[in-house]
Amino acid sequence: MKKKIVITLWISLVLLIIAFGLTVVQQNKKEAAKRAEEARIEAEQERLMVEEEEAEQEAKELAEEGKADEYTFTDMEANFYAVSKAIVRENPYDSAEILGTLTVDQKVAIVAQCNETDYYKMKINGDYGYISPNDVSEEYIDIPLPSVGSIPSATKDILFIGNSITLYPPTADWWGAYWGCGATSAENDYVHQTVAAKGYDKFDYMSLRSWEFSSTRNYEVDDLDQYISKYQYKTIVIELGENVKGHEDHFKEDLTDMIKYIKAYNPNARIVMLDNFWKYDSIIKTKKAVASEMGCTYVSLAGIQGESEYMLHAGDQYTAADGTVYTIGSFLAGHPNDAGFAAIAQRLIAAL
Repeated sequence: MKKKIVITLWISLVLLIIAFGLTVVQQNKKEAAKRAEEARIEAEQERLMVEEEEAEQEAKELAEEGKADEYTFTDMEANFYAVSKAIVRENPYDSAEILGTLTVDQKVAIVAQCNETDYYKMKINGDYGYISPNDVSEEYIDIPLPSVGSIPSATKDILFIGNSITLYPPTADWWGAYWGCGATSAENDYVHQTVAAKGYDKFDYMSLRSWEFSSTRNYEVDDLDQYISKYQYKTIVIELGENVKGHEDHFKEDLTDMIKYIKAYNPNARIVMLDNFWKYDSIIKTKKAVASEMGCTYVSLAGIQGESEYMLHAGDQYTAADGTVYTIGSFLAGHPNDAGFAAIAQRLIAAL
């Protein structure tokens, strides 16, 4: 009897466990189905949201196109200057998509003006954009010079401020390193020939090549501080202008400002303006005018400019001291050769 009761209890327990297991399995299936349904609903909601956003974007684009078609333009041709952070838009109104911003004094080539909004149509990166008349100026915007500190007391003989003809770093394009680009050695460039001939013991030479290309040149002049704020130079030679071709906007104002900045730190320096090695008449004319107005000595290179015997030529070869053979490429071509540097040095030495 007792054994029968035990067996009955075991059977009941097993049945209970099975029932519980079936309940758990059923519950898990329900939860899995619920999760699947929730995931399906969530995916459907996301799909609907994407479709809605795409529809809104498409409607916006169609509206923009329609809105853009409403505008008419009057052709014009003008060059203005951008104010600080001028905004270029895709269409001629304030809410149009922004294509980019311009730097202060960046040249803006205007081709038309919108009759409805006054926005200008401009050429940009081979395409067209639109800019508010509030974001451009018909006149050059004067960029203030950096503040000037105290006048230095330590002295040096001479400072040369120039471009690649004065100093160029080592590159794969040529054989030199930190002397006048095109010279076969440092002692053959015009700086070192001048220093040797005049017996200068204390001299510096530096590149301000980036200034030539810049549309905001007055932001570049503090590169001079490491020299003119530390030393009072007896003579300062400016050899700049060759790379200004194509960047002549407000060149006269910027060159004048540079000389004013130099004189603020070095009021007693004799400033010498070296003529262009490349014969760009309009740039040379401007340099001569600034030199005259600012009381600088002008050293002419007439008779040297553009003369074949004084320049490197594309395709010619030069064998460096280590045996490496360099073929003159488009970058080096036109730079002075040793004869050119000697001729520049002779003109400068005579003026000093």
